[in-house]
Amino acid sequence: MSQEKLKILEMIQQKQITPQEGAELLGAIDKSKGEPVAKKQAFKMFKIRILSHDGDKVNVQIPLEFAKVALKSGGKRGFMKFDKMQDMDVDLDFDAILDAVEQGTDGKIVDIESGDGDKVEITIE
Repeated sequence: MSQEKLKILEMIQQKQITPQEGAELLGAIDKSKGEPVAKKQAFKMFKIRILSHDGDKVNVQIPLEFAKVALKSGGKRGFMKFDKMQDMDVDLDFDAILDAVEQGTDGKIVDIESGDGDKVEITIE
């Protein structure tokens, strides 16, 4: 991945730009370099939704390209490590999630509901 793309992803992570702005910039870089850009792919989002049985909610929406980089660089250690998930009885297979992302899967790729009512959904749209 180019330094330009990594800088954009860092800006998203640091909340200097929105995920949508980052997706537009990533698409513009590909277009300027003559790389084929599927318009639909440039705006795909990786969404995580967590609902705990005690009412806590986590909603995350980031560009798919950022999710790929984050998952490859150790999703277990940071990207998808939410304090609430540590209290939940849910175990995610990050390698399987990365495989689904890399294969271009669309729609819901994780849909878990624990015995005590905790829910985790991961979707690509």
